[in-house]
Amino acid sequence: MKDKLKNAFRIIYSAAVCCVLAVPSAVLIRSELQNPDADPEEVTAENRALADKPQFRTEDGALNQDFTMQYESWFSDRFGLRTQLVTAYGKLTSKLFGVSSEKDVIIGRDGWLYFTPTIPDATGVRSLSDAEIRHCVRNLQLMRDYAAQNGAEFVFAAAPNKASIYPENLPARYLHTGGENNLDALSDALRQSDLTVCDWRTVLRDAAASGERQLYHKLDTHWNGDGAMLGYQTLMQTLSLDDRGYADAERTETCDWEGDLWGMLSPAEQNPDRNAVYAVPQTYRTIGRMRSIDDLSIKTACDTGEGSLLMFRDSFGRALIPLLAERFASCSFQRANAVPLDMLETAPADYVVYELVERNLQRLLTYAPQMPAPAAEIPAAEPTADGAEFRLESEAFGTYIHVYGLFDSAYENADAVYLTVNGRTYEAFLACEQDALELEQHQANGFSAYLPAETASGAVQVTVQLGGKWVQAGAAEIQY
Repeated sequence: MKDKLKNAFRIIYSAAVCCVLAVPSAVLIRSELQNPDADPEEVTAENRALADKPQFRTEDGALNQDFTMQYESWFSDRFGLRTQLVTAYGKLTSKLFGVSSEKDVIIGRDGWLYFTPTIPDATGVRSLSDAEIRHCVRNLQLMRDYAAQNGAEFVFAAAPNKASIYPENLPARYLHTGGENNLDALSDALRQSDLTVCDWRTVLRDAAASGERQLYHKLDTHWNGDGAMLGYQTLMQTLSLDDRGYADAERTETCDWEGDLWGMLSPAEQNPDRNAVYAVPQTYRTIGRMRSIDDLSIKTACDTGEGSLLMFRDSFGRALIPLLAERFASCSFQRANAVPLDMLETAPADYVVYELVERNLQRLLTYAPQMPAPAAEIPAAEPTADGAEFRLESEAFGTYIHVYGLFDSAYENADAVYLTVNGRTYEAFLACEQDALELEQHQANGFSAYLPAETASGAVQVTVQLGGKWVQAGAAEIQY
């Protein structure tokens, strides 16, 4: 009798466990059956893109060899009750152990949350070499020169991480090494260059130290309304423009901000964050359809504004859009890794602002801007050593041929890199197209340029400038 009861209990227990485990799948299947043609969400509450639904066959009709792996990613992003389970697990780990259940979120002091990828910057860890810092500066100078040729003033602005402005609320285990980080090194190099730079970090640090107002959200990675207003004022000062006194507008405090870091920890539970709202006039209008403030391309016009602005921005630029759209007669806000600077040829602007958050400074080295490579003249180059490593790729890109690759790593300290095609020489960006080259990590010996399609055919000779010496660093045929 006891054995029968034990067996019955085991069966019931096993069935119950199987039923519980089957619930997420059942909810997902039901959702798919009810809405088979529904468009998938683009972004989760965790502020990242969802995996696309896999297909059994690829676009060319072949069997999809990666279907199983893709299906696992797709299911992990969409199984039923996912947000509720993630929230419950996050609350459990934070209450019991005081740690985050999400690897990209750090629970700090006094309820502050931080983005894990910003910790190296906060602790003084530098990942960019001296050569790479020089490459960043040279790449920005090429952008500045092209903007100037098109009648625009160019400004670079690095938006500081929250941990760089409020490090005191990080957990005690994150100690500063005493060393400089990437932005420290880049800022030093930029001060010695001829580039115009908007120094947000210094201004925000000074304001945060005064303690008058909080400048960043506690539960989000970004600055709040007060921080964005200070950023706007500093940018106008850098451009020598009137800020129109927007900071003097009526200021109110709300408690309705949905923090992205909180959403990663507890996507099913609301915990609105405080924010500052300024009663700045909103007379500008958007040109064309605008779905949200996070659109990749937003264009605005304002009858009371002055001048024109082209701004390349990331998520930190979002809070600046209402202010800048009201200040300028016309604005174009663009989000792209490879910034389309050649927009200036069809849509001229008085000012170009390139905003990039501190944690993503390496993007200056991994994506060449979309613009025609500038013509250059160089002296005869010395032949490279035998057996030098070299890789060149090329592909058609609109009216350009995008030529990119890697020259020998022995010359990774190069000051500049040039491409010679059919007797014409162009300066390339010192940028490693990591994604296109399918590399696991960035390399310092990359080059990338957009050459005119009508001239880009035949052999390409790559020459690097190293100090006062020019060396041939490889040659290959363009194929696309």
